[in-house]
Amino acid sequence: MSDKIFEKFPEIKLDDGIILRQILPDIDYLYFYNYITDPKVTAYLAPEDIPSNQESAKFELGYWARLFDRHNSFYWAIVVERANRIIGTCGFNFWNRSQKRVEISYDLDHNYWGKSITTNAVKAISDFAFMQMEAQRIQATVAIDNIPSIRVLEKSNFKKEGVLEKYGFLNNQPRDFYMYAICR
Repeated sequence: MSDKIFEKFPEIKLDDGIILRQILPDIDYLYFYNYITDPKVTAYLAPEDIPSNQESAKFELGYWARLFDRHNSFYWAIVVERANRIIGTCGFNFWNRSQKRVEISYDLDHNYWGKSITTNAVKAISDFAFMQMEAQRIQATVAIDNIPSIRVLEKSNFKKEGVLEKYGFLNNQPRDFYMYAICR
């Protein structure tokens, strides 16, 4: 695979005026900070993934944006197109090119939960990974009690592969996670 895939950031249109576009840290960080620090959202985030202030939110978004700039991976802003307002993020936080494997992650403002936005985004970027990134496997880890995220994965045809005992910490407590995957 050549690095031609990185010539222009891929924008993806979803239903109902939602687009996946490049993250713009200088523009997106305030909305990102407001939703990502909501207790309903932070319940399933590792402590290091919760920005402590607006500057750290901008830094976090900069990290995700630089994955594309450095030809490491793709991470999108989930945006209400008419308002150009970020309501979530999704993408591949890890891409092992030689093994043709990616790890997907996502978050969404709780005010938009239950509207199939995340499911549509996961399906769209999974198609992108299989077709453009030549991935053979897309995997995700999810806390075993994160029912909404489990539903997203299952509606996106991911299969539960097993339990990862004490895989991560949430709210300073070791937690079990499921490993989900979809293969080409």
